[in-house]
Amino acid sequence: MASTTLTKPELLDRLSDTFRRLGYDGASIADIAAATGLGKSSLYHYFPGGKEEMASEVLAHLAQSLEQALFAPLAGPGTPNAKLSRMLAVIDAFYDGGRKACLLERMTASADRSRFQRPLRGIFVRWMESIEGLGREAGLTPKVAEARAEDAVVRIEGALVLCAATGDVAPFARALAAIRGTFSTR
Repeated sequence: MASTTLTKPELLDRLSDTFRRLGYDGASIADIAAATGLGKSSLYHYFPGGKEEMASEVLAHLAQSLEQALFAPLAGPGTPNAKLSRMLAVIDAFYDGGRKACLLERMTASADRSRFQRPLRGIFVRWMESIEGLGREAGLTPKVAEARAEDAVVRIEGALVLCAATGDVAPFARALAAIRGTFSTR
């Protein structure tokens, strides 16, 4: 039965979950219709450009969500340790303790990833810049803050890939703990 009461953000969340579970290449229009509760014609009404437009809008929605929930708060009030703790809590919740795959990774792994490279790059750059700013605020030199920000994103993304491959979420918890240690401002 088609769901006609979905808001656009709810629809994009369902699409995000579908791409997160199946990847861009693996998600068929039938899979997307089942996940959203919309028929194929309704999907094409919302997204005349098809699956590519869906993915582009999902990435824009993700960028906006991350800006509000993660990036902007890193530049907001509070001590660097408090902001780091909030960031790690948001990441932990977003990935359900390492149980959910990374949408960014799934989109990057697309056979034709070049179509999404610009928005993906934008999200990753913004994420690293936000963490770098936190490191500088914590007293790290610009070069060290930049290196640790990149390392933090690599640890998170790498741990998520390992969790997905092994079914073990412990690497994700260890990665978050290691990040906390690299930005310690005691």
